[in-house]
Amino acid sequence: MADPRWTSLPELVRDAAGRFGDREFLRFPEGSLTFAEADAESDRLAGVLAARGVRPGDRVAIMMDNVAGWPLSWLAILKAGAVTVPVNVRYRTADLGFVLRDSGAALVLSAPAYVPLMPPGTRVHTLADFDGERAEAPAVPPWEVANFQYTSGTTGFPKACMLSHDYWLRTAWFVAEQTGLRDDDVVLMAQAFSYMDPQWSAVMCLMAGVPLVVLPRFSASGFWRSAREHGATMTYVLGTMPLLMSKQPPHPLDREHRMRLVLCSGIAPDLHRRFEERWGVAWRELYGSTESGLDLSVEPDAATTVGTGAMGRPPPGKEVRVAGLDGGALPDGEIGEIVVRGLPMMNGYWNHPEATAHSMRGGWFHTGDLGFRDAAGYVHHAGRIKDMIRRGGENISPAEVESVLETHPAVLAAALVPIPDELFGELPKAFVQLNPGHAADTETAAVLVEHARHRLAGYKVPAYLEFVESFPMTPSARIQKRLLLDPPRDQRSGAYDVAAGSWREGRSMIDITVRQDVAIITLNRPAKLNALTGDMRRRLAAALRQYGDGTTVKGIVLTGEGRAFSAGEDLREAVADPPGGLVGEVELFHDITRAALETRIPLVAAYNGIAVGGACEMTLCFDARIGTPATELYFPENTIGLPVSNAASILLPRLAGNRAMRLILESPRIPALDAVALGLLDEIVPAVDLLDAAIALVHRWTGPGTAQHLRLLRPSLESVERAMAAETQAAREAEESGVAHAEITRFLAG
Repeated sequence: MADPRWTSLPELVRDAAGRFGDREFLRFPEGSLTFAEADAESDRLAGVLAARGVRPGDRVAIMMDNVAGWPLSWLAILKAGAVTVPVNVRYRTADLGFVLRDSGAALVLSAPAYVPLMPPGTRVHTLADFDGERAEAPAVPPWEVANFQYTSGTTGFPKACMLSHDYWLRTAWFVAEQTGLRDDDVVLMAQAFSYMDPQWSAVMCLMAGVPLVVLPRFSASGFWRSAREHGATMTYVLGTMPLLMSKQPPHPLDREHRMRLVLCSGIAPDLHRRFEERWGVAWRELYGSTESGLDLSVEPDAATTVGTGAMGRPPPGKEVRVAGLDGGALPDGEIGEIVVRGLPMMNGYWNHPEATAHSMRGGWFHTGDLGFRDAAGYVHHAGRIKDMIRRGGENISPAEVESVLETHPAVLAAALVPIPDELFGELPKAFVQLNPGHAADTETAAVLVEHARHRLAGYKVPAYLEFVESFPMTPSARIQKRLLLDPPRDQRSGAYDVAAGSWREGRSMIDITVRQDVAIITLNRPAKLNALTGDMRRRLAAALRQYGDGTTVKGIVLTGEGRAFSAGEDLREAVADPPGGLVGEVELFHDITRAALETRIPLVAAYNGIAVGGACEMTLCFDARIGTPATELYFPENTIGLPVSNAASILLPRLAGNRAMRLILESPRIPALDAVALGLLDEIVPAVDLLDAAIALVHRWTGPGTAQHLRLLRPSLESVERAMAAETQAAREAEESGVAHAEITRFLAG
């Protein structure tokens, strides 16, 4: 197989524009671009960047969602002779700040939503800043390195792989050759453009003159619908994507598409044949890494490998060896480390010469993966020796997460370890040793999780947390992590379940499942009429934030178990000994409001029964409320002098108009039909159809402009904050006067 004939990506872009001109190149939800348009617009942006001081060799970061501006910015940066630093949009202050500092980024091109996350002093622009600005693309040779592609290595914080133009050209060229890319192909990608795969796919499409369709995000329920709509013929999936798709109900149109080849990394052998039979298309393995590009692939016509776990054979120019401890090749069937050499290969890790030397020792790149070779020359995966956690398709560096946890004053030391998970493969569990004076309780666990969530991408936040008195240590004072998992028990048992917001002892008080791409949050205390404890309220706010960014689900539905959506029995927390405080109780509801109004996806309350008190008020900030014929709404606390919570003082009048005063001061029981007439319920459905109706509503409301429409249609957070501040003050006055304590005590006494 001949080598690619281009020497740089800008050369390839200009050649593609000349050869394919008005043929479609990039298709995004907001529109499409031809090869000629992409070349012209990236030229313009390159000129603007140069005019604004970007010089050859400068690093320019991109932090955008899956919009056309991402690949256009990438190509423009390269045309300006600079180096691109892709930034995961899920990064937050700690990981974002690290990447910008470590790379020495001179400029960040960002979506408006991420500008507030930038560290002070960061030079940042949105593409809108350049609207109408024109400048000639500079006549500069491309810098040898095209990307600083950050990846979590075996230890420490993420490291930047220095990837050359040749790296991208060879990776794309090899995939195109191995898959037999045709001029009538349409390539579909659902991963974030900051990841490797949309980038090499774009390069591959430039070479062949075929369209690249980029979805806003991956949707298990919508993936094959999108494939049909766009006439896609080839795609690449990884991580949990195949399993999530397979869990969707069978559809009559499952095999109605143009797809001829699904490329995948890590196909579950026992599911491989089922995938092919269900969707009527060949699934074939690709194996590689950020450091080394494509290392192994299975030929499209190699049907005998289906279900065997074979990851493939190396392409021309690559050698792959299963090595023993001495580095020598092992016989077929014996397990050793998978090592590779040849091209493409990274130029090394930026700022980490020791790590580069270690990973490339003996002239081979050491993947940290274990495997064996079969008699046909196919390499199979057999585990990993890296100190790294792979959550679905994401790599997590334990050292990075441990460092963030240890910055909290309550933490003396932390250790992050992987625990097995059916869906994600592995989940991160944190073991934490606390400093003296800090309680190993739910409140501390929740605080630590929030500390991590504000500083790390969501997938890096521990899924479970367990407090320990001390750690088993090596003679060199290192934590022996393997001993933390030695006890023969379920590693979730006795741990703080971050998704549930409670300790893992039986079923959680709040359950979360994903159904048809919608997160179903269920209040699960039917014996207490689903009364919301403080822990449950914290967990509910955390769940809204976890799923509300729209990266994993299309919407959120809140419902209950048993016969009640919610009830106010946990008012006793406000008069506990020591007192929890009415103000604190009200503030917890306020935080749920903040979390709800900040979501980018629809929120639906599905009242399965009576909805009582603060949790009933809580859903006033939701986008829709659906009930059953048995649904009743009731605000009994208001009749005993307790102030409204969750900004009901502004949200209830918004829905019920001048009837709001009667509802608050008289607190009548409101049956379902009256609630619809008042606007408190949007519709009534039979109990058996409640969740289906809520999910269907989410899907009807999901579209390209959903997030913007929700932002415009919901009340502003600023106005609600003012209302919540007034409610907090009313609660404080009721508490300080003694009225709240006396009335709650009388109410609970019956």
